[in-house]
Amino acid sequence: MINRRRFLFTLILNQVSGVMLSLLMLFINGSFNYFNINIILSLIFTNSIGFSFLFLFSIYSYIIKDKIEIKSYRVIIYVIVGIISLFLGIQLASNLSKYLLSFSVISFDKNTLFVFLITNGLLGSISLFLIYIYKKLKTQIEKKVQENEKLKHLQLQAELAALQSKINPHFLFNTLNTILDLVYDDPKKVEDVVLNLSSIYRKILYSPTDKFVSLENELSLVKQYLEIEKIRMGKRLSYIFEIDDESKNIEIPPLIIEPIVENAVIHGINPKIEGGTVTVTVKNNSGLVSVEVSDDGIGVENENFKLGFGMRSVKERIQIIFGEDSTFKIIKNNKGGVTVRITFKNRSGEKI
Repeated sequence: MINRRRFLFTLILNQVSGVMLSLLMLFINGSFNYFNINIILSLIFTNSIGFSFLFLFSIYSYIIKDKIEIKSYRVIIYVIVGIISLFLGIQLASNLSKYLLSFSVISFDKNTLFVFLITNGLLGSISLFLIYIYKKLKTQIEKKVQENEKLKHLQLQAELAALQSKINPHFLFNTLNTILDLVYDDPKKVEDVVLNLSSIYRKILYSPTDKFVSLENELSLVKQYLEIEKIRMGKRLSYIFEIDDESKNIEIPPLIIEPIVENAVIHGINPKIEGGTVTVTVKNNSGLVSVEVSDDGIGVENENFKLGFGMRSVKERIQIIFGEDSTFKIIKNNKGGVTVRITFKNRSGEKI
């Protein structure tokens, strides 16, 4: 129960204090008479008070079992322990000096001892009451914090579910518009689009909403979407996947690449007469995942434009899931087009 390092520190401090006290008494008396007795008495008093404090402090530390974070509580406990230790130490020193030196420097009558006993009892009761109140408050605070964390987690799940429920029909509406265009321009290609759309929505609907999905699964969905757009745009659209070896087995939140690719195709490549290329790059550098979607389309005038729903949903979901461990940047390319870069820590296998 008594810490060894604390015991050694107290032992050394007691001896140093005893020597200093005896030198002070020598200075006051101005004579070496009774110096031997003075130094013995000084050591008896400093050791009695010091070890009384160590003993009581160790008992209180054992009762508390952890550090008191509230500074005012900590100061009050230290003061009470110090006062009780002083009373006990003086009484102990008086009895030891009487036993070892056959005389008592300080004598206490029954009334004084009774006052000491009552005072120590009151101070001890007050300190124990404060510890009880502190532990009760701490338990209530910890319970409240746990409830708030649970509530926060449920709120995040609700936000994610809301975003997920909105992004699915958003994608569907855009694809249906593609089908409408093809009905007039090339009805034979509608069948291919519908088959790809069916495959995409099978993946979306059966994908777990509270877990990460494999990068392979996400890229497969992106590829099927791009194939739908290639049917409509023909040679005007091409795409490239650049995935490093360390990224092949990672897992990511569902539907964070597809909306960015969709934005690049609709707002970057499609308005450009000659079309262009969408490049998806994924890197995993020491657990930090970087996803880039770059296009060489018409680009933007500046990087502070208002985000559409798809892009905004990706940014919000990344911030909700990863917090400060994530970034979302839109970069204007020098040769035209836009690069969207998101980074986050690899947390594969976790629940969202």
